[in-house]
Amino acid sequence: MWDHEVDVLCVGGLVGALASAVVAADEGVDVLVAVSDDDERAWPAGRVTDEETLEYFAALTDGLPTEPLPTDDVPVRPVRPLTAAERRDRKVAPFYGGRLRKWTEQCLLSPYGLLHTRVSDWRTTTMRTLDDRPVQVKVVGRVTLPAGGGAVPLATWLNGEARMRDIDMRGDARLQRIVFEEGVVVGAVFDTADGLYAVRARHGITLAPHVAHTAAADYVRGEDEAEVALVSEIGSRFARVELLAAAPPPAAIPPATCSSSNRRLPKTLRESRRNRSETRRSREVNGHPPFGQ
Repeated sequence: MWDHEVDVLCVGGLVGALASAVVAADEGVDVLVAVSDDDERAWPAGRVTDEETLEYFAALTDGLPTEPLPTDDVPVRPVRPLTAAERRDRKVAPFYGGRLRKWTEQCLLSPYGLLHTRVSDWRTTTMRTLDDRPVQVKVVGRVTLPAGGGAVPLATWLNGEARMRDIDMRGDARLQRIVFEEGVVVGAVFDTADGLYAVRARHGITLAPHVAHTAAADYVRGEDEAEVALVSEIGSRFARVELLAAAPPPAAIPPATCSSSNRRLPKTLRESRRNRSETRRSREVNGHPPFGQ
């Protein structure tokens, strides 16, 4: 039945699909990126006619809006590594269902969102945000920023990173349906110029929306590079491609900034180059495989 078999199959829009493919390839797994030149703005699993695929996508999105914005700023997330005390703390973080639903909605509406068909066993790093919430982070790499600010060339950079890793890519593959065995996602079938093309995915599928990526990001002006990462809430199937900035240590965070949004970034980004090496040394890596597995 299968025309091709891989470990991880990345489907849909370039930014999300390529980011997931790069981190999977860096873990040594076999990856295929399947995209199409279709300019329809949508999640690939939400525009098929196959009933089982539509039911699966509807169950994961739970009635939330699923049409991503045509353009949007690249999200910038100030984060800090866990302190020694936090790393020693073995308590399980509390689960907030409302927060997870809000995160799902943010990812569904973002041109930088992605959905993994498997949520367990990701190799990620736990970090904390400005409001001291834990998030899961998987670093993709470092992108050079435009000298005068403006749009961050994520799609072009990710395409280059994928080519350097010899990641297999098909540019004519439109998702027809997801294939299930006993309720578990095991692969996908695509419409291509050569006919139907069936791919088995041994460790899951990543889906990303088809959208244009022309966002401006003036708030990264003055930086030479930015760290690109897949960021997710604990326990979520959804993630988002974001730029990371170094947040101040816990003692330096004034109470008034606890509810700050990602827009409060200029000072943080100016400090990120100074804090960057410390952040990389201090990360705690959990025992999970890469995104999309």
